[in-house]
Amino acid sequence: MADPTESCVMTMTVTTTPASDLAFTNLAYCSPSDLRCFAVPGTPDLFLANVGESISDGSIALNSIQRRHARVSAGDIVSVTRFIPPESFDLTVLTVDLEFVKKGTKNEQIDATLLSTQLKKKFTNQVLTVGQRVTFEYHGTNYIFTVNRAVIVADDENQTNCIERGMICKDTYFVFEASNASGIKIINQRESVTSKIFKEKEFNLQSLGIGGLGAEFVAIFRRAFTSRILPRDVVNRIGAKHVKGMLLFGPPGTGKTLMARQIGKMLNGKEPKIVNGPEVLSKFVGETEKNVRDLFADAENDQKTLGAE
Repeated sequence: MADPTESCVMTMTVTTTPASDLAFTNLAYCSPSDLRCFAVPGTPDLFLANVGESISDGSIALNSIQRRHARVSAGDIVSVTRFIPPESFDLTVLTVDLEFVKKGTKNEQIDATLLSTQLKKKFTNQVLTVGQRVTFEYHGTNYIFTVNRAVIVADDENQTNCIERGMICKDTYFVFEASNASGIKIINQRESVTSKIFKEKEFNLQSLGIGGLGAEFVAIFRRAFTSRILPRDVVNRIGAKHVKGMLLFGPPGTGKTLMARQIGKMLNGKEPKIVNGPEVLSKFVGETEKNVRDLFADAENDQKTLGAE
């Protein structure tokens, strides 16, 4: 028998999962004698292997999502090898996009805190890759999540390490996203947030009067506020730095000032200062620079007294 610590390469035949419920585990299944190998069917994607009593030696069972992602079909011959996780491989933050298996069936409201707990129970110690799609059952409904971003603690603990893949652990923090067309509404995404920057946990763009700028708002939110929905201990572990400002560029009348005003209503802060360019300029040497510094004086004082709060 091969040494379990050594890497082994086998040639196996792809087959379908023997039971429908096994399709929601994200596991690859093989015979007991073949269990010594982790499956990497022809791609850099990783699937944890488990025993399938009805599977013959030399076969590996993958569900349809796994076969599609690995670009293999039932009956294909693939090379399978063992994968040993390296050091510092546990995921700190995992951002995923949610959708229904059957699109357009209904609308659903999902509690991010409860779903995160369930996913960690189902998938702890599994390796996930950016771009990978995983099926799962939650409260009687079948969903798919797609991995958008994976973050681990870098070797230098003061740095964030965005990687291609990592392993889910009990401390992995999930960030859930869902498009408007998906029919899924994420609630309590910020349930565990210690920051008091947001007035409300959920935002309605229509009520803010910027419903027509949904895509732009999502881009701004991801860049400026995503790090602030993470618990403080997670931010400290990955060494994330909060964005302190953003420049909106465009011709007059395209909604820049409107977005600044309305975003200000979401935050537990002061009303934004709206300043026209000519108002800052001065004919005196150094006066223009002083005017700019004065505009940021309140923000600097808040940073000194409140910090990241």
